[in-house]
Amino acid sequence: MKSTIFDNSALVARKKLKAMSSDVEDQKSEFGLTKFHLTFTKAAVARLPGMSRAIVDKSVSEMESSGYSFAKKQSGGAEVYDLTVEQVIDIYRHRGFKSWSDSHPEACVLFISSLKGGVSKTVSCVHIAQALRVHPNLIKEDLRILVIDLDPQSSATMFLNSKYSMGSVDYTAAQAMLHDINVEELKEHYIKPTIIPNVDVMVSSIADGFLASDWITHCNEHFPDKNPNLLLKEHVINKLCGDYDFILIDSGPHLDYFLNNSIAAADIMVTPLPPAQVDLHSTLQYVGRLPAIFNRLMDAGVAELPKHHVAFMSKFTRTPQDMESQAIAKDIFRAELLDAVIPNLSAFQRCGETFDTVISVNPAAYAGDIKALKAAKEAIEDFSIALFNHINFVRNK
Repeated sequence: MKSTIFDNSALVARKKLKAMSSDVEDQKSEFGLTKFHLTFTKAAVARLPGMSRAIVDKSVSEMESSGYSFAKKQSGGAEVYDLTVEQVIDIYRHRGFKSWSDSHPEACVLFISSLKGGVSKTVSCVHIAQALRVHPNLIKEDLRILVIDLDPQSSATMFLNSKYSMGSVDYTAAQAMLHDINVEELKEHYIKPTIIPNVDVMVSSIADGFLASDWITHCNEHFPDKNPNLLLKEHVINKLCGDYDFILIDSGPHLDYFLNNSIAAADIMVTPLPPAQVDLHSTLQYVGRLPAIFNRLMDAGVAELPKHHVAFMSKFTRTPQDMESQAIAKDIFRAELLDAVIPNLSAFQRCGETFDTVISVNPAAYAGDIKALKAAKEAIEDFSIALFNHINFVRNK
């Protein structure tokens, strides 16, 4: 077949994409930005819930006497403690604090859902995942987080482990759905680490879009006796639910079998509501169609569906129009609308330029305004603790 302008542009696009990603990764390696930046002094640990200076000093002394080695660094002429999140968790365990999994042995599955693109669905998903792990008030919970990326655009993958976000990738989340393998194989081949320890991702690829478009054919070939809407739950979620505390699913804005599987696997639906009139209108159309989607899934043999639908305002400012949109959302969702919002701040977009979030980015290397970054990070922390508390409340009702 003769080469066309589409072939030429596709070739150049792939080269440019690879170069863009390589440039970012090379800079991070060159300047030592490949590890999560957040560390704690002993004084900072003393300010965390359940801690004090005396408790921290005593715990560190006892743990070191037993052979535990804490990270330290030079500060001026002195050596000071430079504790990782994991080491802070170990201090909590030493003090007898229980982790979240001690009282919640199976993961809570959240589907960050919308059929409207551009509503900050993926941005919300990856920020929630990271904030649940490292929020100062939640570190003691030792939360283990998995993000399942089912969007062929691979945006969540780009934020969490960008080297898997280009071209065709083996061992994607969609491919895992089509392979009934054991949990050890899932962990070995399909789960990828991120810059924050214990925040993992099952990646996606552009090729997954072809799987979604021909899902029934693939299911009939591999699992003719299984429900094509339940493969995510049966082949992935059920096998991993004991290894994670929260599993977040991000699928594309398409009414397809990836959406069906995500709904069927979820305990709680979480929908971002952008306040702009056009965006809110489209999102509410999706919300209005959910009962019909649920009925169709039940008719197709899906017995268990999400019991809660949490919503929140995304891209939010406190303009009169946005406040009016929030009032509309409150009328619809009532107690299931979070009071906390994800604001429309420039730092979210700026961090995305380097495949970072406002949590994962190292402030020392951030190219934008540090005050703006701090404001965005605080907003995400406030939002994530509100979401965590709401989930804890509805699960214990």
